[in-house]
Amino acid sequence: VRPTAGTPSTSALGTAAISASWYVGGDDQRKAGAGLLFFAYGDERGVGFFLAEVVRAARSFQAHSPGVRLAVVSNNATVPAGLFSHHIRPRPDLVFAGDACPYGRDKCNPHAARRQWLTRLFYLAHTPFELTWALDSNVVNCEPGGVEAFLSSAMRNRLWDFDLAHANQAHKGMYPHNWSILYLWNTRTASLLRDWLLLQLRRGVAADDQGTLFAAEQRQRASGGLRVGQIPTRFAAAFYSTSRSAFYPRLTRPLSGRAYVLHAKPEDHEGWCRAFNSENRTRRLFVMRRGEQIEALFSPEQCAARLSRARGCPFADGRQGEETVFEPNHMFKPRALKIGWSSPYELGGEGGHE
Repeated sequence: VRPTAGTPSTSALGTAAISASWYVGGDDQRKAGAGLLFFAYGDERGVGFFLAEVVRAARSFQAHSPGVRLAVVSNNATVPAGLFSHHIRPRPDLVFAGDACPYGRDKCNPHAARRQWLTRLFYLAHTPFELTWALDSNVVNCEPGGVEAFLSSAMRNRLWDFDLAHANQAHKGMYPHNWSILYLWNTRTASLLRDWLLLQLRRGVAADDQGTLFAAEQRQRASGGLRVGQIPTRFAAAFYSTSRSAFYPRLTRPLSGRAYVLHAKPEDHEGWCRAFNSENRTRRLFVMRRGEQIEALFSPEQCAARLSRARGCPFADGRQGEETVFEPNHMFKPRALKIGWSSPYELGGEGGHE
């Protein structure tokens, strides 16, 4: 049946429509099983930096979770043999130039590796796995056993009826923290990834990709029934800023039991893994202040006193067991979505806000 044609809505949510799914390969490229997907791409200088981080991260998973398959998207020809089950080589014209200062010239190191996330967005859809856990290069698997059990359970339970899940960096509600994204390949996630890619193109090749994922999620929740979950802290332990106006102090979400997967720079792997797991019998979260060691907080009162305020201490977030993806405490209503653009089709300009 041919759908009735109409003028697409100009609202941020767009218009629900029947369309062909994103074509990413034929029968010879069927996705199967579960695995981790890493990314290390860029110019000659950047790719070496990111590949070194990826290799270190992957070896921590190889040591503690040897049954988990690892894949990497990299334009570096010297990816270590035997470490990854799949080496996906991005097309040269899809490795974009990037920017050493993607968050603005006032807070950047112009000598740092050039970054852009558009290549990653495109190749998320070209994962070899049916269930994919896409991770940043600066991660570590701290403890043995947990990752294999979690990923196996997620595959067996079809991601507990969610389409995708990720870490959360919102005080209230759910806002993507893109260093850890877990997704099941289906028509809803295919539509999400395609929409995310197009929104990112409009916002800017090297622009922040978390706002565009948030927008794509709201659009697909409204029109396609997408279900978004939150990865438990045990498998997505990370710091996030408690204020939009300042980077510090930074908090984690509450943690019960051991922390298996941690977002950390390579030089912090050993120390942070030890700090996060030195006391694992009590529910806790961690605070990081400029120039200080990370500190465990064991109660809302202690957190409020340390931050000199009662708000922003998410002890009620998540669940005690933390073994499965779960429904976030509050999901933003898609109908409230607003997207601001600096100009209709300008790339590289300063976009609005979600």
